[in-house]
Amino acid sequence: MKFLFDEMLKRLSRWCRIFGIYSEHFEGKSDTELLEYAEANNLVLVTRDVPLFERCKKHGLECIRIESDNFEEQLVQLLKETGAEVRFPDETRCASCNGELSIIERGKAKGNIPEDVYESGKELWQCKECKKIYWRDGSHWKNISKVYENVMKRLSKAI
Repeated sequence: MKFLFDEMLKRLSRWCRIFGIYSEHFEGKSDTELLEYAEANNLVLVTRDVPLFERCKKHGLECIRIESDNFEEQLVQLLKETGAEVRFPDETRCASCNGELSIIERGKAKGNIPEDVYESGKELWQCKECKKIYWRDGSHWKNISKVYENVMKRLSKAI
């Protein structure tokens, strides 16, 4: 399942990418442009905008109207309503550009990551599109893991 998020849900889109879910978002596009793009690319439109949601339904397109302001609750609603598959932590996507990540050799990352990360021997992933390099480390990874656990707990209670 692939999603298109309106600009009000940029944060949710990034978290979906981290969880391995294909997620696009656009800023500065009109509602008409969003609807046309979603239809042309077979994407489920995700919005908090009631009039946009109504137009989407009227045109027979798949869409989800997110109700909460809390991004963890938003994730739970999206996963519950769509059954989208969370592939984190085994698979994740680039939070910046939505590209697929693949494991890279440590030598190819030298000079592009902090020296302590390079020396640590941690597994490295690189986005196939924008070439950004990722690794599991410290507070950032702990925060992602905590959000994942919270969402999975909430989801299991919601089912």
